[in-house]
Amino acid sequence: MRYFPIFIDLKDRAVVIVGGGEEALRKARLLGKTEARLKVIAESLHDELAAMPSVTWLARRFDASLLDGATLVCTAEPDLNEAVAAAAKARGIPVNVVDHPELSTFIVPSIVDRDPVVVAIGTEGTAPILGQGLRARFDAMLPQALGALAKAGAQLRDKVGNSIPAGNRRRSFWQRFFFGDTRDTFLAGETSAFEVGVARLMAQEALPPRGRVSFVSAGSGEAELLTLKAQRKLQEADVILHDRFISAAILETARRDAVRISTGTLGFIEIAARLAGEALAGKHVVRLASGETSVEELAAVAADGIPVETVPGVGSLFSGDIISFPVREDIRDAILKAAS
Repeated sequence: MRYFPIFIDLKDRAVVIVGGGEEALRKARLLGKTEARLKVIAESLHDELAAMPSVTWLARRFDASLLDGATLVCTAEPDLNEAVAAAAKARGIPVNVVDHPELSTFIVPSIVDRDPVVVAIGTEGTAPILGQGLRARFDAMLPQALGALAKAGAQLRDKVGNSIPAGNRRRSFWQRFFFGDTRDTFLAGETSAFEVGVARLMAQEALPPRGRVSFVSAGSGEAELLTLKAQRKLQEADVILHDRFISAAILETARRDAVRISTGTLGFIEIAARLAGEALAGKHVVRLASGETSVEELAAVAADGIPVETVPGVGSLFSGDIISFPVREDIRDAILKAAS
């Protein structure tokens, strides 16, 4: 990774745009969604750029001193790009030169805006069309009301903090708030059902924690073939006990702060004891296996009265699983044999 993704607070900060044409307008449209103060240096301005309320026409001619105090600089003026980039770098100001990443110290990703939820997609300048295509897909996937849901969550933050202890219970509340039935009622505009759902969630998560164990199969062992439910369980897990054959790519899909424990050469009795111990401590434990769920482990954990569930995996398609369909020659031969 050459470029590190980062979000910069532009509230009441000055951002300088050099150029007044179509390329400068595109930058201003994007930056105009922030709370930055946009200052433009150009001999003339595009009509739409001149009409933007957040834009101040700073000067007609570029002078390096005009960059003083800026948080970011963008330039889209071919005759001035190198001079602007050099002046910005001399002042330690991040600069983006349109269509010239070699002159830039930052690049602008493709963005999906669901304010305050923002998804940024970058290709380090190598494949902008790919970035735009991915942006279109994410844009179609994410509900328009997702930002409003995030704001509703922000309004609940203090109340949740005072009612639900920090740790896995509070995390469980937010997981269910943003990805469960409560979210669906909010996105559907069902205000009463949403409020009832939030109250129910808070009451449930305020109770003493009860651990559980999810037995998850990695199936074929390919990260791309994990089921959606398997991915969700890995994101919810506080502790993951996994076979030594589980790939790093699969473990990478888990929550970053989840404790990962390799079972190594342990027998099922030792594994079951560890699963039960973690669950009895109020944790959500995932037993991640490279093959089918161990019936012995599951039975041993369930015998301790711990809630368990199984999440089957998806296997690879082997040659023995492929069904061959008849082709025209086979059908012709069968007809000739039947006629003879």
